[in-house]
Amino acid sequence: MDNRLFSIIPYKNQLIKLDKAISAIAYYQHYAIDLLSGSTFSYKFNDWIELAEKKLLYESENSPRVIHLFYELGFLIEQDFHLLSKGSLLVIDIQFSFFNKILPEAYEKIQLKAQQFPDFIAYQKAFKEGYQELLKGNCYQFNLTFPYQYLFDEKYRPEDFIFSLWKDESSRGSFGSATFIPFFNKLFLSNSPECLFQYKENILSTMPIKGTIKRSDGEDWLPVWRILNSDVKSQAELYMISDLLRNDLSRIELPRAEVVKKKFPKLVPGLLHQCSQINVELSKNVNLWRVIEKIFPGGSITGAPKKRTMRLLHSLEKRERGFYCGSTLILFKKMKSASINIRSSVVDFKNKTLLYQAGGGITLLSEAEEEFKEMTYKHDSFIHTLTL
Repeated sequence: MDNRLFSIIPYKNQLIKLDKAISAIAYYQHYAIDLLSGSTFSYKFNDWIELAEKKLLYESENSPRVIHLFYELGFLIEQDFHLLSKGSLLVIDIQFSFFNKILPEAYEKIQLKAQQFPDFIAYQKAFKEGYQELLKGNCYQFNLTFPYQYLFDEKYRPEDFIFSLWKDESSRGSFGSATFIPFFNKLFLSNSPECLFQYKENILSTMPIKGTIKRSDGEDWLPVWRILNSDVKSQAELYMISDLLRNDLSRIELPRAEVVKKKFPKLVPGLLHQCSQINVELSKNVNLWRVIEKIFPGGSITGAPKKRTMRLLHSLEKRERGFYCGSTLILFKKMKSASINIRSSVVDFKNKTLLYQAGGGITLLSEAEEEFKEMTYKHDSFIHTLTL
């Protein structure tokens, strides 16, 4: 059993480390891997679904549980099985027995060497292909993303990346997480500011992000917010996705979800976002899978309508998103929350690579040059925080 597996999550003004895993399983469509013993065994993913259906959302989780939902799980939910490869990782489910508060410790400064960057010509080609679908009325918004890949030479520890990113409280995403899995020799590192859901006292909330503007750290953000707040395109993006998520939340149980905050600002390193909040009241009969099935993946990172844009993005992007644009669920006692894994990377210590992905929503009001710039700003927000 490999007990080096751990997770760290920012919580309020603290960092919480979860370790001493009781169980850790990686689930694929037809098999699973025990991440502690390294054994692979036949498994039907429907069996994991049945376990999630037995977990009522209102019930407390006695020991900390971290569930990473990978983006491709959405194809299984939508029954687009032909878009899943045999090796598509769907879920990592970890139960820990121990947690404690920690302070950032000494770390090696991260130095990265760019290996692969999005090419504007390739981006523009995908943009134009997707834009034709908007003109035909086949979709109303699609979230186009591209990968960045870096190399590193040093023998860094997972903690070097984690504490480099979270060296101070202001750099920590509200829904960030970090999980190191020795079996894969990979760190799944997210500095996400975005919430797929939070559940408290029978109220399930989601807070999508749509609309981004660059800002300088330390500057007065109110003038920047006035610019973003008056941007017609950004507002249309936000309202469109808010309506999609209102419908998603209503499908969980009864059609009574409502937008309780139409638009509000959210500051992250180097950027200012606009968000909304949608709430729905749920009965005690609602289980974990019911929520996942109806709202995953988050509409803000797919587009509208969701199923059609997921198919479109698969053809445009020609790769798996994996951890990026999936969600990380934290379940412990009364805490039940899930991120959308934007501002996220996968650090591969075997091949000494860091994979980062970024993108943004495309509508009829979008221009390729401006969208490409926004994608670059989102890249900078994470990479600069990690390396500076």
